[in-house]
Amino acid sequence: MEGYKLKDLKSKGFDFIQEMFDRAREELMQENAKKQNVEDDKETTKLKQCLEIIPDEEEVTIDAIPLAVKSPSIVGWKIHKEGRKSYYRIMRADGKSQMYMIFSQMLKSFDKQDLEDLYKLVKAKYESTRLVDDLDLLL
Repeated sequence: MEGYKLKDLKSKGFDFIQEMFDRAREELMQENAKKQNVEDDKETTKLKQCLEIIPDEEEVTIDAIPLAVKSPSIVGWKIHKEGRKSYYRIMRADGKSQMYMIFSQMLKSFDKQDLEDLYKLVKAKYESTRLVDDLDLLL
C-alpha cells in the first residue's frame, strides 16, 4: 500500500486493490506474530532468571512457618512481682502462657497482631481509671 496515491488506485481494478490489501494484512499479521514471539521470549527469559532448578539429588530444607503453627491470640496479662523483680505474664487463648522479665524482649517476640491484642486488653482495663486516681496512688 505504500507509495500509492488515490489517482494511481483509480485506474486499478477492484481485484488488484483487494490483493494489495490482503498482502498488507498478511504482512501485518506476520509482523505481529514476530513481535509476539519476541515478547514471549523476553518473558520466558525473565521467568527463567527468577526460577532456580534444583536437582532431585540434593536435599532442600525450607525455613517456613506454616500459618497453622502461629500461636493463638493473647487473652490476658498479669504483672508478677518477686522481690524487686517484675515479670510480665502473657496468656494465650490455648491456655499457654509466657513470662517476660524485660518488656522490650516481649515486644521483640510479638508480631503485629499480638501487639494489637495486648493493646486492646490494656486499654480496656485502664479505660475507666482516671490519671488523677493513679497519681494519688503513686504519691
